[in-house]
Amino acid sequence: MPLHPLMPVHPLMPAAAAVVAALSATPVAAATVQQTLLTCQVSTTSERPITFEPPVRLLPRNVTARATIVLTGCASSAPSAASLRSGVMTVHSTGRASCAGVRDVRGKGTITWYGADGTQTGVSTVRPSVEQVSGHNPGDMLLGGRVTKGSLAGSSLAGTATPTSIVSACATRGLGAVHGTGRIIFTS
Repeated sequence: MPLHPLMPVHPLMPAAAAVVAALSATPVAAATVQQTLLTCQVSTTSERPITFEPPVRLLPRNVTARATIVLTGCASSAPSAASLRSGVMTVHSTGRASCAGVRDVRGKGTITWYGADGTQTGVSTVRPSVEQVSGHNPGDMLLGGRVTKGSLAGSSLAGTATPTSIVSACATRGLGAVHGTGRIIFTS
């Protein structure tokens, strides 16, 4: 209905009409925001490095990695992770690995969680799953994936580690084991 020239018009009417028209014409996409649930330092122990069978070499090949990784200094920003202060992750995975990276990582593992007083507070089942890890540490293939059951179920995990053992002979002699330290983050 056209407005009569003498009819009073509220100053916000044209703006409100424009907003309604814009909202009804344009679908609004919901933004997904990932929330950090828990951040931990990770490291291998002196007696248990990450192992690769067969050893990682210059050219890609199917490799199985196994590790027991210690999680310490865990800091939580979510109530669901408030009691998780440290943990031990036992994991094995397979992937197409070379000295320069890993592809198509699949595997399974568990994390046993401990509270501030050292008592066990939970267990998580982990599915390592990464499409590609680029870099000179094939051990990173163990630090990505999803928690499928238990504490932090449904969360994603991603991490990186820096080798603390010599990896320069990877291309020439192969790499059968590596020690490292780094960080892992769990997000919703």
